[in-house]
Formats: sequence, structure tokens, C-alpha cells
Amino acid sequence: MADTGTSPNILWDTLKLSATPLRGRSDILVTAHVKVGKSDQKGSDEYRVNFELNSHHGLVSYDTEVLAPSAEAGPPCWRYSGRRDIVVEVKNRFLTTQLYAHVAGQLGWVSAPPPSLVQAPLDP
Repeated sequence: MADTGTSPNILWDTLKLSATPLRGRSDILVTAHVKVGKSDQKGSDEYRVNFELNSHHGLVSYDTEVLAPSAEAGPPCWRYSGRRDIVVEVKNRFLTTQLYAHVAGQLGWVSAPPPSLVQAPLDP
């Protein structure tokens, strides 16, 4: 399935992100799992998105898969999906997270955020 022309109905509360700095290329590899509501408003599909960001070139590669029923009677399996619209939405969300700030700071893209103050209980 290609771009739909409208924003996908991403169920943001299902989003799970992980990010790894690729120091040799100065890129960030992001893996996301997210559910997207179907256009008929009945149920959702689960997507696995992998994309690579570069500080100079932005989005340099991506791969999107959807969890689909198996042709046999086995468990569902991941199948290629051309949903670039989901990649763009997840990338934009990722760029606003603390995870992005942390990994980008490790690569020197942005200054590292200050360590957060730990809320310690007050002694009586």
C-alpha cells in the first residue's frame, strides 16, 4: 500500500520506539512498532518501521512492514508495506522525543540535555 494522501490514523499510545547511534556513519537507526487505525474505522493494523536519519541528509533509508495473516494456518508474519506516510509521521514524532535528544547528543548533533533533577523524598 502506498501513501494514502491523508494523514494516517496512528494510535500514538501504542508507539514503541528504540534508537541506536550508528557512529561509523554518524546516523541514527530507529525502530518503531505502532498500530494504525484502518480506514473503515474497524480495527487496526500493526506496523514495524525502521528508518535511518543523518544529520546532513535527513531521512536516508526506511523499511515499513505490516503484520499480516500467514498464507498457511500459522501465526501472522511481517510483510513489506510501502506506507511512507507512516514513516514520515513516526519520524516527526521521534524528533520531538527525549530519546532523540539523547541519541543525537551522543553523536554530537545537538548539545546534550542537562541531567534531570531527581526528586528525592524530603527528610522529616
